[in-house]
Amino acid sequence: MKTVFKRYALAIALASAMPVMLTGCAAALLAGGSAGTAAFIGSDSRTVNRQMYDEQIEQDVHNILTNDRMRSDSKVFHVEAVAVNGNLLLAGETTDSEYLNWCLGEIKKVQYLRKVYNYVQIKPPVKDSVSASDAFITSKVKSALLFGDKIKSGRFKVFTEDSTVYLLGFVTKDESIRAINQVKKVSGVKRIVHIFDYLNTTPDASANVTVVNDGSQSSYAAPAAQDSSSVALESQANVDNGGAVLLEDDDLLAPASVSN
Repeated sequence: MKTVFKRYALAIALASAMPVMLTGCAAALLAGGSAGTAAFIGSDSRTVNRQMYDEQIEQDVHNILTNDRMRSDSKVFHVEAVAVNGNLLLAGETTDSEYLNWCLGEIKKVQYLRKVYNYVQIKPPVKDSVSASDAFITSKVKSALLFGDKIKSGRFKVFTEDSTVYLLGFVTKDESIRAINQVKKVSGVKRIVHIFDYLNTTPDASANVTVVNDGSQSSYAAPAAQDSSSVALESQANVDNGGAVLLEDDDLLAPASVSN
């Protein structure tokens, strides 16, 4: 039910936030994924087969997450799944850590999966008003990427949960930096998490799926109020997921570079 609400809220947010956009651009922004407010915009850098695999991953994981109708009730278990290039993001909230751990065990068996990034917070699910705000943030982020300089927005998938923006993509290092800098400018964003594969690297196709856990998942603390210039940026340690170096806003239009 909450997923349906998010999709509806996202459609309203897009319509109200960008009334002057051309019809083609609006259609591109509304081309959606299957999980929460995540959506593709523009062209995609993944192969057709990889896109199909990712869709299959999302569907299989959704079936696992909703396996037990009682325990997966949205009042106590709100977890969304987003897959890009074999990387799976789990984001949301639950008070049933036992069921979450069971789901993680089953998810590791899903075909075509490479890594699981577990950002589920152990706390009650957010209210619908928060979900509506997240949908609006997502619409603003997608618009920023769509019109960002030298960014192929279709290479990114955007998901927002409780004011945390998750960026997933199969991208170049240059545009990963530019994209993060664009997101930093979006009002309402309190935290940015990026999960990237680079176009000039070969993803690890190991049969052993690894689960990368968010260190704050077991003891959530509400973020302090902050302005958009001090947005927290996080990437997972010990994995090759981008490691983008942020540029100052004045340097955004200059050729981006990454420190070795």
